[in-house]
Formats: sequence, C-alpha cells, structure tokens
Amino acid sequence: MKIRVKFLASLYELTGVLKTELDVPDGISIKELISLLSMRYRNLETEILDETGNLKPMYNILVNGRAIEWLNGLATKLKDGDEVVFIPPAAGG
Repeated sequence: MKIRVKFLASLYELTGVLKTELDVPDGISIKELISLLSMRYRNLETEILDETGNLKPMYNILVNGRAIEWLNGLATKLKDGDEVVFIPPAAGG
C-alpha cells in the first residue's frame, strides 16, 4: 500500500526530505513505520522515541490531520493513501 510522509522543521533538516511517498506493508503501525523509516534516515528513531520506545514529549505525529494520541498512539494502523506528518517541538519566542 502507498502512504505519504512529511517531515517538518528540524525533522526535515535531519532527513533532508520534506515529503515522500512510500510503499509499506498493509496494516503497518506508526511504530513499525518509524522503524522502517529509521533504516533510511538513521537518527530518526532515536530523535523522536525515548529509550523505552515511547514518543518523546512535545513531538507530534498526525495521521490524516489527527494526532495519534487521539487514535491508537504508536499502535495506530495505517491504510492505503494515509498521510503521516512528523512534527518536532516548536521553539522560538
């Protein structure tokens, strides 16, 4: 199945990619997607997940515009055509 992935702000700088389309296994979870993406973008997993495998505070992941915390967290299953957006913490003032 095909999904679209976007990396915003510092995650764009880390990956060098703003958006991409990927072929992934049917029913892949967000956590499995992060592991898959980490094979391509080496530091992604350690950047957004803590040592226990949970999403670090202030990071957000959206699936079709909805925060995964309101879905099934990192266990959220993806469907063909979904868009996943990785959002790092915002800084500034």
